[in-house]
Amino acid sequence: ARACAQARVAVISPFVGRVKDWWDARACAPELSPSSPSPVHPHPGLALLHTIRVAFDAHGHTAHTAVMAAGFRAADEVVQAAAARPDFVTLQVALLQALSAREGVNVGAGAGAGSEFVNNGDVASAESEPRYVVRGDGEGGMGSADEEAQAEALFVRDLEEERIAVEKVPEGLAKFAVDAERLENLLREKIRMRIE
Repeated sequence: ARACAQARVAVISPFVGRVKDWWDARACAPELSPSSPSPVHPHPGLALLHTIRVAFDAHGHTAHTAVMAAGFRAADEVVQAAAARPDFVTLQVALLQALSAREGVNVGAGAGAGSEFVNNGDVASAESEPRYVVRGDGEGGMGSADEEAQAEALFVRDLEEERIAVEKVPEGLAKFAVDAERLENLLREKIRMRIE
């Protein structure tokens, strides 16, 4: 998320349900004790969303990179996600219906009951943000070859420490590619039928 924001990507989209699924699958792994607590409490996907918001606010990324939360599995996740203030959310129709059936729920109103997050203290100060992208526009340095090599090495090192990114990002991109091809084929067929 930080690298995307530093590169001025317009939108990032953390999939909170997929993050939780990934951590849940590892909580039962043989190398972890079944009684040990989850590495992030209470909901790893919502905690990630909150950590991204705190980092974006602390480092001024909110002006150019929006956070679009996605991949919700339950209406309660959507309500709790409001505490992290995503700029946008994408929801399945079933979740929209579940939310509209609730009384007194205003998703944009902020934290609801049970909205507790891990506050990762290292995101609070601007000095602590790693520089993954060196821009030639005066932000992040002049963009010398040495600075770019250092930024890339830091990014690769940190990425390798984040197993979830190494595993889930390529998987997600592959699924998006399959869905995009399916959509393109559907549109081609619809256009062909109109022409004939």
